[in-house]
Amino acid sequence: MPAQQQALSVGCNFSADLTCKPKWTMWIFAIIIFLVISLVVGLLGQGLYLLYLPIQKRLLKSGKLTKNISRQINITYAITLFLFSAYQTFNGFFPSKSFYEQEFKTVTLREIPKSAEFIEKTSSYPDFHGDYCSSSQIKLSKSDYQELLIELENDKRITKNGEQIGSEEFNKTLGNKKTSKLIHEFTRKIKGEEDHYLYIAFYDDKETIFVNICVT
Repeated sequence: MPAQQQALSVGCNFSADLTCKPKWTMWIFAIIIFLVISLVVGLLGQGLYLLYLPIQKRLLKSGKLTKNISRQINITYAITLFLFSAYQTFNGFFPSKSFYEQEFKTVTLREIPKSAEFIEKTSSYPDFHGDYCSSSQIKLSKSDYQELLIELENDKRITKNGEQIGSEEFNKTLGNKKTSKLIHEFTRKIKGEEDHYLYIAFYDDKETIFVNICVT
């Protein structure tokens, strides 16, 4: 068990209750992120389009490409760039399951067990310095739970009785569970990246684990 639980937060969780900031603030932030991504994607897309223009002119001149089809290609290309920007923005605020599977691997240096089921997962959007917090509550089979616990206890790269640091994200994934029932806790340090907090805890039901990462 940790000697002390500290409070830490690097920003509101967009998918949570947003009690720490007004909702409109987060929507404005989302719009700004979308505009920035759109600008970058647009500039890169424009560069590729400039490379395509000489080819387009030759095809139009030879009759192999009609003006109507060329117009459709241009519209499709513009829509594709827009959808790509929208997807990148959405994926940043609502990470996919694979994101949390990678977070597990980052903390434990292991692939996530096949029995893993995400009960709760959440992450704050990285700020302009790349700071964020993520947390997930994962249910394992009792055998996978025990096997992972034994492996971590014998892994010298992992610190036993790691310090527990609180965050809005961790509070959300805890739900109605209590930190007092976290019976085994581990942390891992990355050399040269002291601002990375990597944490995994085992709940006393012998099947639930919590995986947290905070970059500050």
